[in-house]
Amino acid sequence: MTPARVARRIVSVPLVAILELVVLALTPVVLLVCLVVAAVARSTRPIRSSLLVGAYAAVGLSLIPRVLLRTDRDWDALVREVLGKAYAILRTLLDVRVVLEPGSATKAQVAATDRPVIVLARHCGPGDSLFIAWVLADHYRLRLGVVLKAALRWEPVVDLAGDHLPLCFVGRHEPNARARVTELAASMVAGDALLMFPEGGNFSWERWRKAVRKLFAAGAYRAAWAAVGQTHTLPPHRGGAGAALVGAPTADVLLLTHSGFADDGRDRPWWRLPVHRTLLMRTTLVPGTIVPRTEEALATWLTATWSDVDRWVAGVSSSDEP
Repeated sequence: MTPARVARRIVSVPLVAILELVVLALTPVVLLVCLVVAAVARSTRPIRSSLLVGAYAAVGLSLIPRVLLRTDRDWDALVREVLGKAYAILRTLLDVRVVLEPGSATKAQVAATDRPVIVLARHCGPGDSLFIAWVLADHYRLRLGVVLKAALRWEPVVDLAGDHLPLCFVGRHEPNARARVTELAASMVAGDALLMFPEGGNFSWERWRKAVRKLFAAGAYRAAWAAVGQTHTLPPHRGGAGAALVGAPTADVLLLTHSGFADDGRDRPWWRLPVHRTLLMRTTLVPGTIVPRTEEALATWLTATWSDVDRWVAGVSSSDEP
């Protein structure tokens, strides 16, 4: 363990534990305030928000000693337990549920493959990654690895679990990020899945315009013009996906897209909780034999694939804000 990791955990573990204790202690008072606010605003969101924060603190506090003391021997079972608990909480407090579109990859199809799986998923809005992870780990029963932002190391449970689970933390402009993704993908076997988000972040018009300008500036005109016509998704980055596919040259690809939590299928403000919503997901299992591995061919395939993703999202949205 590196000195930097030890120093971070000396700070993050007690600090987050104390904050979660404070949150739990204040939850009854905050809930009373939220009841008044909810009555004035005629909205249940303040109450749901306070209960959700309290539930998050309770789950996090219960997990810190388990991952710190390594009381669990089956870490994949722990992942499924936590994701299942989180999904149940969100269904109860927010009335949000996941529905797989008919025609999506079945459990039997995914279980039948004798190769690892690279999951390329759409990323749109806070919280969607939890639902995606739940579908992969609980519904498809895959052993889950994830490429995460380095900032999530300050969440003690995620950081400590990274010692036992295939989690790859990458920072912006990190020079060896692709090499570490390739190394992680190379270690995968049948039944393993590596979850990646090629868009790199949640959709916003500012990010969309910046991404389009960047493609034009780089001379990637075909991808740039394709991105101009895709107004529900961000242009996919091929670096991380390419690194994973090179590391696991026989892996199948599971494409996963969803309808998002906003009426227009795009991002929503982080503070506006989705309530009484159905997250429609579509999954497609692509045999590894037809997924290109060379950089140029992969770029073309990924651009075309994300055009299909964008059209699907536009098709299930109820509005199309320009």
